[in-house]
Amino acid sequence: MQPPRSADRLLEWFCASHLLEEVQGDLYERFVRDVREVGIPAANQRYWFNVLRFIRPFALKRQPNQYSAPSLVNPLMLRNYFKTSIRNLAKHRVSTLINLLGLTLGVTACLVIYLITSYELGYDTFHPDGERIYRVVGDVKYNATDEKHSVGFLPAPVPQALRKEVAGLETVAAFHNLESDVLIPNGKEKPIRFESRRRTGGDANIIVVEPQYFDIFKYQWLAGNPKIALNEPFKLVLSEQKARTYFGDLPLSEIIGKELIYEDSVRVSVSGIVKDWGKPTDFTFTDFISFATIRASQLKRGINLDDWNDNWSASQAFVKLPAGSTPNQLTASLQQFSKKHFQADMKFWPALQPLSDLHFNETYQDNYSRKAHLPTLYGLMAIAGFILLIAAINFINLSTAQSVQRAKETGIRKVMGSSRANLVMQFLSETVFLTFVAVLISLVLVNPILSAFQSLTPKGLTFDLFSWQTLIFLGIVTLVTSLLSGFYPSWVLSSYLPVLTLKGQTAVTGGQKGYLRKGLIVFQFTVSLVFIISTFIVSRQLNFMRNADLGFSTNAIIEVHTHHDDKSLVLAEKIRNLAGVEQITLQWFPPMGSAYMVTKLKYQGKKEIEMDVSAKAGDANFIPLYKLRLLAGRNYLKSDSLRELVINATYAKALGFKKPTDAINELIEFQGRKYPIVGVVADFHEQSFHEKIEPTFIGYLPRQSKNIGVKLATQGGQLSDVKEILASIEQEWKTVYPDNKFDYSFLDDSIARLYEKEQQTSQLVNTATAIAILISCMGLFGLATFTAQQRTKEIGVRKVLGASVGSIVVLLSKDFLKLIIIALLLSSPIAWWGMNQWLKDFAYKIDMAWWIFALAGILAVAIALLTVSFQSIKAALVNPVKSLRSE
Repeated sequence: MQPPRSADRLLEWFCASHLLEEVQGDLYERFVRDVREVGIPAANQRYWFNVLRFIRPFALKRQPNQYSAPSLVNPLMLRNYFKTSIRNLAKHRVSTLINLLGLTLGVTACLVIYLITSYELGYDTFHPDGERIYRVVGDVKYNATDEKHSVGFLPAPVPQALRKEVAGLETVAAFHNLESDVLIPNGKEKPIRFESRRRTGGDANIIVVEPQYFDIFKYQWLAGNPKIALNEPFKLVLSEQKARTYFGDLPLSEIIGKELIYEDSVRVSVSGIVKDWGKPTDFTFTDFISFATIRASQLKRGINLDDWNDNWSASQAFVKLPAGSTPNQLTASLQQFSKKHFQADMKFWPALQPLSDLHFNETYQDNYSRKAHLPTLYGLMAIAGFILLIAAINFINLSTAQSVQRAKETGIRKVMGSSRANLVMQFLSETVFLTFVAVLISLVLVNPILSAFQSLTPKGLTFDLFSWQTLIFLGIVTLVTSLLSGFYPSWVLSSYLPVLTLKGQTAVTGGQKGYLRKGLIVFQFTVSLVFIISTFIVSRQLNFMRNADLGFSTNAIIEVHTHHDDKSLVLAEKIRNLAGVEQITLQWFPPMGSAYMVTKLKYQGKKEIEMDVSAKAGDANFIPLYKLRLLAGRNYLKSDSLRELVINATYAKALGFKKPTDAINELIEFQGRKYPIVGVVADFHEQSFHEKIEPTFIGYLPRQSKNIGVKLATQGGQLSDVKEILASIEQEWKTVYPDNKFDYSFLDDSIARLYEKEQQTSQLVNTATAIAILISCMGLFGLATFTAQQRTKEIGVRKVLGASVGSIVVLLSKDFLKLIIIALLLSSPIAWWGMNQWLKDFAYKIDMAWWIFALAGILAVAIALLTVSFQSIKAALVNPVKSLRSE
């Protein structure tokens, strides 16, 4: 039976501390007596009455005198905390350095990952009314037998029709990406050429755009009139940086009216200049050609604004909705629009994609935006959290291991009058100071780390220390890390009883068996083992993809990227006659790479079979150069046009042929004409291992086969020989394309680029594994130190009784072995699930064998034993006379 709690709180609030215990005891006795005599309700009333009666001068708390203890945040106390923190950290140098290293690694990892994720998540978030901006995307079927699939582009006539026919759209703007060299007229001299990004790399920068684009996306105009700048044909708006690239330091007003040439003959004049955004964006465009130029120039050959059955990735449209409108309100209108305009074979169902989704959604592909993988960003955040957490756990273990050494210090402080709150603040201040130093070191390390890991970081990422977002993040990290790392040790240390600690006993409740510390070690190694297992599996998958039989040869083959004109035939003949060139082929793309084309083929057997088939275009040397293996028939003969086809085994099976030889001399219809199948080759990979091998045909398409595949004769040759051959090819290139940079790539490198994301994942997991293992070993070292200190006398007794050094090392190490086994049992299903989800994205993948998990466990045991062996052997070698002299 308890008196009213609120009355007790009132009494504790006003009653002097030296009277509180006696007064409260008397009131409790009277309350118990009143309950027996008058019942609980009346007793509660009397208790309130008796409490209020004590509100008298003699019982009230007094103002503290000049000898009272200062508050926890008093400047004198803060100075004292700082001094004692420095003293204690300097006294325990080894543990201080270990803690500092662990916290620095954790904070640095958090800071770097924060910069990456915040940069990626900040893409195109700065646009005014961004929540009202949508891209027009859709689902498409090119014929009745085709499967519906999503695309991030649309037929060219759609934007204009949407503007006229669909109500509820505030603004509609279309644009088309253009890949072109840029020529700057230079008087009587040869024009200055700026090559397209196809050869130089970089971001998409040229678009043919409607004026409404600048109504949706806001720019600061530095020159020109935004209302009329793009209203007429042959007009151009440039970004400020691109204007400087083209025309140097000319005043912007003088750049207005300057002429530039696109697509070799489309001459436009500058009518406006806008300021570059300077923020993360997928809209990296710098050259804005007026949309009216399309119909007035040769651009109409490549951009057909009237063809409803052509859908090309360069065709884009954005809309801005009125305030308060949602895409759902337009669903019925868009469906009606689709039914009206797409009644033939091709079907297109338009939809709206939010601007905020454009940077992350890989379903809607285009040819200008860089897609960030949102699950990877979330994974990075999780890795940062885990690394910081195990760094904090490491600090806790080491601090707890030192608690025995600081027990007497705690006892003396309490005897001298220090309160528990003062002790908590004292010990916590050491953690705050160490965390602050770790943050300062992290600030020094972050830029070198960003430079070292450029392949993992997005282009344009920089570190601005004085941005308010960064300062807030650093403040939060410092506070959270300090509390995570320091609160539990400070609470444990401040709980020691002086009467026991001054006798050499710690007497921490529940601390003898160290369940919490062991649990923390298990958690650390569970995380580390997940990383170790993931490292093994990712590395095996990458090795599998690197070393698997692709179905064709990649050795010493380069691809020369021509300008897709008739000059490529001249260059091919020149290269063919060079010493060191074994063979060449005119081709569109090599057998495998990021570029490929799918088209429709029809076969009339017992029933008509029409399907999407991948096209590989090359002359008669294509199959022998890449050493594609013929299963039946022969290679197609040399000709000046497409006359024969070779198909792969997958296509032969899809057509219903039981054996490759059954397909020979059968006719396939392509673009309205029928061609005989003269050969069947073994399957080969044309895309990454994420994709299954699809039906494929190979034939000579002269209009497309303008690039040159070159097989170098380097058997047994040295690197210098390869360089010499490449130099010879470059000399021939300059005779054909004197104004263009020699553009080539090794086939091996092109294939490797298909797995850039996987390479980044591997680097990320390897780095996280190294950090996690290092910090976990520090925590294990702390636990080994604690155990050795706790069992010093036990070890001394065992040695006196005849125990060997080896048996004592085993005694101290076996407990850690148990922790690692528990961590392996916990980590294995977690790692299996995570890696199984990752491998699902591959059509061709490894099996997760049991030995991978066993090997990870053996490695973790070896690392753990190596870590604790130092402390174990040190404790086993101590003279028992020293450990038992106080007994």
